[in-house]
Amino acid sequence: MSELTPMLKQYMEIKENTNDALVFYRLGDFYELFFDDALTAARVLDLVLTQRSAGNNKKAPMCGVPHHAAKSYIQKLVSNGYKVAIVEQVEDPKTAVGIVKREVVEIVTPGTYYDLDELETREIASVHADLVYASIVSCDLVSGSLKGIRVMNDPIEIMKNLQQLQVKEVVFDSSFNPKTIKEISDKSDIYISYQDDLDQSITHADQGFEMALKRLMGYLSYTHKRKLDHLGVLQILNDESYLRMDYNSMNNLELFEHQKSKDLSLFHFLNHTYTTMGARQLRTWLMRPLVTQAQISTRHSRMEVLMHDFNLNEDLVDEIKNTYDIHRVVARMAALKHNPQDFVRLKQTLYAFKQIQSLLGNSEEFDFISKMDNLSFLADNLEETVFDDAPVIMKEGRTFKPGLNEKLDELMNLKSNGKQWLLDYEQSLKEKTGIKNLKLGYNRAFGYYIEVSKGQVENVKEEHGFIRKQTLTSAERYINQDLQEYEVKSLSASDKIIVLENQLFDELSSYVSKYSNQIHAIGEAISILDSLLSLAHVSLLPGFTKPSFNNNQTLNIVNGRHPVLEATLKNQQYVASDVDISDEKNCLILTGPNMGGKSTYMRMIALNVIMAQLGTYIPCDSADIAIVDQIFTRMGASDDILMGQSTFMVEMLEAQTALGNATKQSLVLFDEIGRGTSTYDGMALAQAILEYMQAAIGCMAVFSTHYHELVALENMVDGIKNVHVEVHEENDDVTFLYKVVSGHAKQSYGINVARLAHLPHSLIQRAKENLLALEMSQKDISIENKVITIEMESQSFSEMKRRLKDLNIDQITPLESLMLLAEFKKMLGDDQDE
Repeated sequence: MSELTPMLKQYMEIKENTNDALVFYRLGDFYELFFDDALTAARVLDLVLTQRSAGNNKKAPMCGVPHHAAKSYIQKLVSNGYKVAIVEQVEDPKTAVGIVKREVVEIVTPGTYYDLDELETREIASVHADLVYASIVSCDLVSGSLKGIRVMNDPIEIMKNLQQLQVKEVVFDSSFNPKTIKEISDKSDIYISYQDDLDQSITHADQGFEMALKRLMGYLSYTHKRKLDHLGVLQILNDESYLRMDYNSMNNLELFEHQKSKDLSLFHFLNHTYTTMGARQLRTWLMRPLVTQAQISTRHSRMEVLMHDFNLNEDLVDEIKNTYDIHRVVARMAALKHNPQDFVRLKQTLYAFKQIQSLLGNSEEFDFISKMDNLSFLADNLEETVFDDAPVIMKEGRTFKPGLNEKLDELMNLKSNGKQWLLDYEQSLKEKTGIKNLKLGYNRAFGYYIEVSKGQVENVKEEHGFIRKQTLTSAERYINQDLQEYEVKSLSASDKIIVLENQLFDELSSYVSKYSNQIHAIGEAISILDSLLSLAHVSLLPGFTKPSFNNNQTLNIVNGRHPVLEATLKNQQYVASDVDISDEKNCLILTGPNMGGKSTYMRMIALNVIMAQLGTYIPCDSADIAIVDQIFTRMGASDDILMGQSTFMVEMLEAQTALGNATKQSLVLFDEIGRGTSTYDGMALAQAILEYMQAAIGCMAVFSTHYHELVALENMVDGIKNVHVEVHEENDDVTFLYKVVSGHAKQSYGINVARLAHLPHSLIQRAKENLLALEMSQKDISIENKVITIEMESQSFSEMKRRLKDLNIDQITPLESLMLLAEFKKMLGDDQDE
C-alpha cells in the first residue's frame, strides 16, 4: 500500500473501513471505483473498464459514473444486493494542504435505499434472540414507522416473519446463531448485515426489543452518518390485533404476487389509489385485516360517505391528485437528501390538504382529518420563500424569491443587471471627463478597464482617479476604484449566491423540520383517505355487497365469486358458488375433478373473508362472515421458503404450522394434503389430520381431496360436511360446471381430464381397463366405521415439551430460566381458563 499514489492510498484507507461496500469515490464530476470494486461495478453496471496509474509503474482497474446520474447506478447495485459507500470531499480544495480530505458521507444498503418512488415498502430489521424467543424490530425509513414482533427462536419462524414484514435487509450481531443466518441467506433474498455497536441512548421497557432497537439505530446511524429524527415510537404488534397470515398463506392466496403477473394479485385488484402514500397504506391494511366488528364498522362508515356522495368523491380525488409523497419528503429531510423541489411539493400538498379539510367539513366520520392542524402558515411561508420552478440541484438565483434576503437581492441584481450598470457607468465617466470616445472593456488578463484613445489621453485628469494599466499603440487603458470594486463583486457574485442560497436552504430546512411530526401526520391522513377512496371504488363495482359479521363459526356466502378471476375472465362468465360453514358443520370435505375449480373455490372463500375484514364490500349476493383470527393454507407446491425440502415434507411442515397454531376462530384451507406420498400413507394422514382438526381444534376448514374414501367421515365425525364441484356427464363426455354444491363427487374423472388434454386414444382405452382392474381388486378398501378417540394433549403442553427438548441446560442463564418458567406457568394458566 505504501507504493500507491496518495489518492489511491486515501481510497484504500477508506475501503478498509467499509470493506463490505463498493466505494463511490468522488473525483470532480465523477464517482470513481478502483481495483476489485471497479471489476464488480463494471460487470453489474456494464461500464467500460479503464486504468489509472497506481504508482511504481503499476495500473489500477478503474470505472466511474457521473455524479449527477449516480442515483440510477446506485439503485441497480443495491437491487443486485450490494452496498455502496458514498465518499465526498469534506474540505475546500483551495485551502487544502496536500490531497483533499474525503470521508464516507453515507452508506446505501438494500434496506436503507429509498430515493426512488416505489409502491413497495422497503423494510430493514434487526433481530435479538435469547434461548427461547427472537425479538424482531422492523423499520420503514420512508414512513418512519417502527414495528416490533416476538416469535419463537427458530430459523424458519424468524425467516417467515421477516418475509411477511417485507424486510429487504436484516441486521445481526456478529455472534448471532450462524444456523439461522445460513437459513435466511440460503433460502431468501434478504440481505444480511452485521452491527456490534449499539445506540446506548435507546431505552425500552422490554429487554429483547430494546437490544434489537439499539442495534438497528446503531446501524442506521452508521449508514447515514447521523441520527434519523423522523422515526416514530416502536409499535409492538399484538398477535391478536389483526388477522394473521404467514408468508406462505399470502403467497398461496396471491395477495401481492401471482405466478403470471402482479396484475393478477388481489392487491392490484384493490389498488385504485392516487398516491404512493395511499398505495403503501392499502398494502399495510391488506397484510393486516381488522379483527373487531367496531373497527370494521368505522371503516365501513367512512367508506360509505365516499360511496354515496359522488360529488364529494370526485372533488376529493381532484385534490388528492395534487398531493405528493410527503412521507418521503420528511425522510429525505431527516437524511439531508432533500432539495428545493421537496419544499415546493410540501407546500402544494399542504394547500391541497387544506382544501380536503374544507370539502369534508364537519363530517363526524372524518373528524380525524378535519380537526388536524393543516399547517397553512407553513405553506404560506414556503409560498413566499421558494420559486415553484426551483431546481432539484441548487443553482444560483433560481431557488429563493426576491425580498427574502437583502444581500441575496443585491447579488442577484448585480448578476442580472451587470451589463446595464457598465453602460450607465461608462456614460457617467464620459460626462465626468468630457472624453466622448471613452469606453469600458474586459479581458482575462486585466479584468475590467477604461480605454482612452491616444488623442484624448491629455483629458485624463488626476482627480478622475484613473490608474494607468496598459499602453497600446492607439490607446491607453486604465482602472479605477469603482471598476475594481465592481469586478470583485461581479466575479464573486455567482459563488456568493450559491453560498448564501445554501445557507438560506439550511435555515429553511431547520425551520420546516420542526414540524416533521405534523407533516407526517398529514401524510398519514391523506394516505388513509386515499385508501378509503380505493376501497369505495371497489365496493361500488356491480355485484359487490356489504357483509355482516358474527363472532361464532358462521361463514355464509351466497353466490360468492373470486374477485380477481371474475374481473379477468373475458371469454366466459364466472360461475358463483355458495359457502355454508356453521357451528354444526364447520369443516367441508371438497371433492371433484382436477381443473374443476376446487382451488379457486377455496381461494374465493379466503379472499372474501380478507376483503370483508379489510373493510370493503365483497363479490356475492349476501354474506354473514365469522370474524377470523388467522388463515392457514396449504395449496400447490409453495416451497419457496423451505427450498430443498421434499414436497411431502413441505406439506407436513405447513400442516404442523396450522395444527399447532389454529384456534376455533381460524380458517384452515388444505388442498390435496397427503398427495406427496403413497396412496395409503397419504389417505391415512389425511384422515388423521381431519379427525385431529375436529377433535382437538374445531376450527373452520375446507379440505379438498382426491381420496374419495374420506367422504365417509361425514357420517362418522361431528362437524364434517361433504361438498363437491358439479360435473355434467353424458356418455363418456364430461362438462365441468365449476359450481360447488352439497354432497360428494362420484369419482375423480381423471381419465376424462386426460381425454380433454388429447392424450392418445389407445392410451385412454388402456387407462380405462387398468382403472376397472384396480377398482375390482381394491373394492373392499374403506374407512373403518368406529368411534374416533384422540388422546388430547393441549397445544400449550406440546409446545412446552418441544422447547424443553430443544433446551441446552448448560447455556441457559438464571434469568432466562425464570423467564421460561414464568412463560410455562402462563401457558398452563391459559389451558385452565379454556
